[in-house]
Amino acid sequence: MNAADFSVNDYVVYKGVGVCRIEAVENKTFDDVRYEDYFKLVPLGSGTSSYFIPVGAAGMKLRRPMTEDEVNAAIDNSVSGEISLTPNTRERKSAIESILKEGDCTRIITLIKTIYLHTQTCRSNGKKVLVSDENALRMAENMIYPEFSFVLGIDEKEVAGYIGRRLENV
Repeated sequence: MNAADFSVNDYVVYKGVGVCRIEAVENKTFDDVRYEDYFKLVPLGSGTSSYFIPVGAAGMKLRRPMTEDEVNAAIDNSVSGEISLTPNTRERKSAIESILKEGDCTRIITLIKTIYLHTQTCRSNGKKVLVSDENALRMAENMIYPEFSFVLGIDEKEVAGYIGRRLENV
């Protein structure tokens, strides 16, 4: 994608922030020397927050939100995926960080499912759940739930149930 693919009022996904609306294109300087055009992004539900992305870098930093079909395909494809949670906490953390950094929704859903099932098993066996697993689960959910909520037109709190119901029917 390049800057020409985006325009004011488009919804985009800004990595690390989530779904945003392009509110304006503004010619700005942040060093009092060089002026250039920036997309002004307003995250959904943020109220007053905004981000400025150079128009020339938009193709590397922004993407279109997934479609409903793409969301459903990511969920459906996660069924066949499996992620092994190594007992070595350092290796486990590194593997989880790698998946999150990669940003592939199918792998993130698979990770969520894996950590969730592992957590349930630990609790039912009276074992302690690692704080790092709980944190990873929250991070993974925060990466995809807002976009899924936006695309599916449902409340963010309903996304886990939607994914669960979809996985039961696959």
